[in-house]
Amino acid sequence: MDTDHRIKHLEMSQSIIARLSQQSFTVRGWSVTLVSVIFALLTTQARQGSGLILLALAPAWIFWGLDGYYLSLERRYRELFASAARQLREPLASGPLPFDMIPDSDRPARDFARAIVTPSVAAIPVVLTALIIGYRVVAVVGG
Repeated sequence: MDTDHRIKHLEMSQSIIARLSQQSFTVRGWSVTLVSVIFALLTTQARQGSGLILLALAPAWIFWGLDGYYLSLERRYRELFASAARQLREPLASGPLPFDMIPDSDRPARDFARAIVTPSVAAIPVVLTALIIGYRVVAVVGG
């Protein structure tokens, strides 16, 4: 019976990991969409919007942080999954109780910092930031 509980626990953990991964993908899509819309609206305003173009950085950076948070949380759930799976293979191994779904972390800030600089997380916001700043520089110089 304990094996059945452990397997169900692994299935629940895997479900959470899949949802976090999907949320991360969705956040990236929304980031590009919102930055593009703000960028397009402000560039059509010509002179009035030229100073506000940096406003397009806000969603890029906010979604960057959110994507990093989802990745750090996903990694913590992967550790929980690995620990529960190890217990299934080795019944005497230490690990979470069945259905304990709270991942451990004594270093959440470091986990988050590592997640936001991961290339898969940082690529889109860095490119968006470079495009926005590049546009702003060209607009000011080309004046």
